[in-house]
Amino acid sequence: MRRRTRKRAPAHKPPVPVTEPEIVEKEIMPFVLRHEEEIINYIRDKAVKETMKSLAPLLEKLEEAVKQQESPQVQETIPPPQADPPMMNYEEQLKRLQEASTAKVKEKELKIMDRMNKLNARFGNIRP
Repeated sequence: MRRRTRKRAPAHKPPVPVTEPEIVEKEIMPFVLRHEEEIINYIRDKAVKETMKSLAPLLEKLEEAVKQQESPQVQETIPPPQADPPMMNYEEQLKRLQEASTAKVKEKELKIMDRMNKLNARFGNIRP
């Protein structure tokens, strides 16, 4: 007598992995295009926050300069050191700090633009 054997179901084949450009094209690109403004605003906000963090020491120096300017009697009692250059007035200090902060902001903007250009070039290379 022959035994009846159950037929086995064919083995489950794993799905074919999708290559990265296909993932980007099918999933990420539509998301990026739908939310482009939000992404740009997010990047801009992050850049502003990082810039403000880097400008914090400059702002502290500016506040100190203002305090020194408001209390001239303290400066009069202390003789200036011989080797140091003469003290700058408030406007000169403010101008130098503004120039330094403007240069740092421009530098950050250039870095962001470079990153955005690289990102756009990368997305451009993916499209057929």
